Amino acid sequence: MLTASRLCSLLTLCGLSLPMLAQSRVPQHPLDGLTSTEYWTVHDVLFQSGHLTDKTHVASLLLHEPVKDKVLEWKQGDAIPREADLILEEDGKTIEARVDIAGKKLEFWKENPTGSAPVSMPEMMALGAVAKKDPRVLEALKKRGITDLDNVGCFAGPLSFIVFPEQEQGHRIGWGACTDTHGTYLSWGRTVEGLYIMGDMTTKKILDVIDKGPIPMPKDDTNFEEADAEALPGTTPLLVTQPMGVSYKIDKGEVSWQNWRFRFRLDPRVGPVVNLVKFQDGDKLRSVMYEGSLSEMYVPYMDPEEGWNSRAFLDAGEFLLGGLIKPVGPDDCPERAQYFRGFAPTDKGAPVLKPQLACMFERTSDNPAWRHFEGSSISGRPSRELVLRTAAVVGNYDYLMDWIFQQDGTIRVAVGATGIVETKSVKEEMAEHHMDGKPSNGTLVAPNLVAVNHDHFFSYRLDMDVDGTKNSFMVDKLVPQTIQARTRKSIWAVESSIAKTEKDGIRDIDLRNPGMWMFINPNVHGAVGHPTGYEIMPGMTAVSNISPDDPAQKVGAFSEHQMWVTPYKPDELYAAGVYVTNSKGLEGLPAWTKANRPIEDTDIVGWYTVGFHHVVRLEDWPVMPTMWHDFMIRPMNFFDKNPVMTLPHQP
Repeated sequence: MLTASRLCSLLTLCGLSLPMLAQSRVPQHPLDGLTSTEYWTVHDVLFQSGHLTDKTHVASLLLHEPVKDKVLEWKQGDAIPREADLILEEDGKTIEARVDIAGKKLEFWKENPTGSAPVSMPEMMALGAVAKKDPRVLEALKKRGITDLDNVGCFAGPLSFIVFPEQEQGHRIGWGACTDTHGTYLSWGRTVEGLYIMGDMTTKKILDVIDKGPIPMPKDDTNFEEADAEALPGTTPLLVTQPMGVSYKIDKGEVSWQNWRFRFRLDPRVGPVVNLVKFQDGDKLRSVMYEGSLSEMYVPYMDPEEGWNSRAFLDAGEFLLGGLIKPVGPDDCPERAQYFRGFAPTDKGAPVLKPQLACMFERTSDNPAWRHFEGSSISGRPSRELVLRTAAVVGNYDYLMDWIFQQDGTIRVAVGATGIVETKSVKEEMAEHHMDGKPSNGTLVAPNLVAVNHDHFFSYRLDMDVDGTKNSFMVDKLVPQTIQARTRKSIWAVESSIAKTEKDGIRDIDLRNPGMWMFINPNVHGAVGHPTGYEIMPGMTAVSNISPDDPAQKVGAFSEHQMWVTPYKPDELYAAGVYVTNSKGLEGLPAWTKANRPIEDTDIVGWYTVGFHHVVRLEDWPVMPTMWHDFMIRPMNFFDKNPVMTLPHQP
């Protein structure tokens, strides 16, 4: 939900002064993020093209990656191909462009009649300003005793799905409300409930104002930033230091830590993109993953009321304003962390420096890498890990996003949800207990304030290259076997199968029919003959239970399965498609996999969905304790034996 605070948070830069590693002013590799100089080149090429007007807004400006085989062939000293892809919005029209940065020329500029550009800040602010002057809105506010408009903010966010005839004609419909922050500096929990606004973001006209009557404004204290920072009784200092400095190195953008080698960039749309991930196994530097990143987020809310049932957000594809990821600080990362800064475009394509967009640090897990007790002695080794951390923030929710590299060849990918839950004002001051089976759409977290039930789904794009680009997707099913024995009647065995086509690669977690999902190289075998592989090992997750024909669910349809597998295509990057505003839905993964393309012994990409249903607790208000969900990318017969047997006795 977009409020005045949300708009502010999307624009804010953090000015914390901690150790920081700057992005190079000159790209070191074809997959590096765009530099400030390159942003200005793109800006100047667009300006000189004569296409830009005062009404043209840059909604997205991203690196256009070279095709994979060109990147893998590239060597230090070679020319670095650099291009940028743009999506622009002008009077409701969506325009696509590409700029050859090295050649300083516009490759193409074309209108896309079917796609709808991501949200731009000017259009949201413009419609909110119009709403605040609408006599129907002013009358509704006056009815509620709100006449001081200095602290009132109105907003309207676009629908991700098409339900109105105006959208079919290419117009962008916004649906929103107003907030009154009098007495607080946060608009969360201060919505003027019962007053809803529908507007045409293209014509800047308010189409409808719905006033269902005054609802008491909650008075609960949301100013959590004023809470005292007090240690609990008995707390003593807990310090972790690295007096000799960090044990990883970064050379020309490549990170070297233990046996891992990888690169990363900070993408305005999806956040951290980890690429060219390799593992040093003895004298062999072995490929594990070409590229891994978040692909899309889908957050549908579960309130039936008009003004609320439209709230289903595709956060990565809709809200690129200032970049998906926002700064991390000393409470997010340990004192020994190093920070990385990057850039995001303004709505005119100029670069904005974003400090502290990511941090990197080592930590001990305080868990043994392995151990065994035999006789009277304990054998084992402690472990450490390397963490690349960012924070994706879209208004109320904050998501800590970790890529964690472990010494045994495992990559753990984790999402920590925190921030502020979405609330609505209600008449009730005390909770009704629904023990009689009556459905509830939210939790009363304070007098006159309900936190609405909702879901979170995160699609990760994993371009696995296990010992090379030609991989297969293998499923090991655990199948029951009946045996005739004096002591047992049944056991289970592993039944392996190779996915031939995309439909074979669509998989769901089924506790009654368990299986293991692996990317293997059928052409490379270990010492005892197994094909080398990496498993996608799920953690706690969820599947959407919204009706498949729901307009919102059609846009977030990737959430219906935990695993999808597709052949590598350089333009298939986002699970819900490139355009998720004004979308008819069933784009991205549902559309691509209709072709049921071959995925055996070829270059393939995995798409894994992390999900959870959120029934809000009292403990989640006014700011939510971090709740983590994760999955692992772990070696499966990739090594010939335990790769961490010889770790030192100190982490």
